[in-house]
Amino acid sequence: MAPLPILVTEPSSHTVLVLGAGLAGLATAYHLHQQGYHITLLDHADWLDGFRTDAFQSVPIVLGCHHETGRILRALDREWPSEVDRAIPLEFRLPNGRIFPYQSARLPGAFQWMMSLFSFHGLSWQDRWRLFSHVEQIWEQAQTLPADLENRTADEWLTTAGQSLEARERIWDPLVQWLAGNALARLSAATFVHLLSTVFLRDASDTRLTHPAGSIDHRFIIPMKQTLHRAHVRIVSLTHRPTIRFGQTGVSEVRLHDDTKLRANQYVIALSYQNLLQLLPERLLTRYAYFAQLTELKSLSEVTIQLTCPIPKERPRLLLLSGRPFHQLISTSLGSGEIGYRLSAVGNELAELNNDQAVDAAQTEICELFSGTAKADVIVRAVFRERHAALLLTPGVSRLRPLQQTPLQNLFVTGAWTDTGWPANLESALVSARRCADIVAGHAA
Repeated sequence: MAPLPILVTEPSSHTVLVLGAGLAGLATAYHLHQQGYHITLLDHADWLDGFRTDAFQSVPIVLGCHHETGRILRALDREWPSEVDRAIPLEFRLPNGRIFPYQSARLPGAFQWMMSLFSFHGLSWQDRWRLFSHVEQIWEQAQTLPADLENRTADEWLTTAGQSLEARERIWDPLVQWLAGNALARLSAATFVHLLSTVFLRDASDTRLTHPAGSIDHRFIIPMKQTLHRAHVRIVSLTHRPTIRFGQTGVSEVRLHDDTKLRANQYVIALSYQNLLQLLPERLLTRYAYFAQLTELKSLSEVTIQLTCPIPKERPRLLLLSGRPFHQLISTSLGSGEIGYRLSAVGNELAELNNDQAVDAAQTEICELFSGTAKADVIVRAVFRERHAALLLTPGVSRLRPLQQTPLQNLFVTGAWTDTGWPANLESALVSARRCADIVAGHAA
């Protein structure tokens, strides 16, 4: 790579150097560009954002309450029109093979979640009534949520709310595996309650599911790069990791392997927490709890199998599975008489299997889910293994997730794993990017 000129700026020039040109870095640069900042992005082949936001990943199903994802998709689609996205139902498959859809009632205010709950037959009448009574008492302030929710698991809280073991295993565990990538027995009760209220207890539109066509690369990364390229934003591909030089109060410069020095007013690290830690000197870890706490974050791996099968009249669907090796199934019509399937599981024993064993398990799963399907008809298209697919959200972890502003006055971080109020997912990455850009611009929301 040819040496780059030193980028020296004055305070009035509004320059930002972003380390990481994945989804989080591009989204941060996209917002800052709209606010008049001059931006340079550094990229490296080993820098992956993780948490299902990397270029090769399919765009995950978007909930109506994923407002930031919806805004970005609409903005990018206006500039770079894409394929038509499809509505998709949420369904639960119980171990006995019965399937129960969840449908949100189109009613005002609290009536929508009451009617939605009582019409959902995946839960027994007793479980529905106990949950309704518990939520109603909190709603009417006859009872308050426990102050120690962050120190308890979701499974413990649901037990105290009167939910049976059957309800927890067949409905609540598959639901949080999908929403948060964590098992009910691991997930903090505070995260569970927040998700439950955000998705199900507000507007009926919040539970609407959309299955966007295409990949993260196709829908987000390529359109953002095209927009930034049009604005003459530099994206520099590196062959070696850079070195960050720190002064007394912040970053002084970023030095490349050929001794090229890059300087800006503000610096944004848009990397996974693992990559961020590799760039920090030991003295920052010992001096600031903000950075030291990052060493305590942990990720969960995911195995995803893509398959096709000639099953007639199979509609697009999201099927949450209980008592199965895989946690969820997404099916879409490929328009060629075939159905495309994505089977996935996070943080369980499937991660220990080799590819041949995982493929065999997926083919067997399709045959058992759709009786009469021959194993020879189930064609495997791809096997994906994501080491950092979900952030482990056990009790106490929310206190470890950092805000976008670091203790250093000109250094910021962004990514799905930061403190956004969401599990580490697509919505979290985009919320983090917008917040980071707002803080850099000096008008945090």
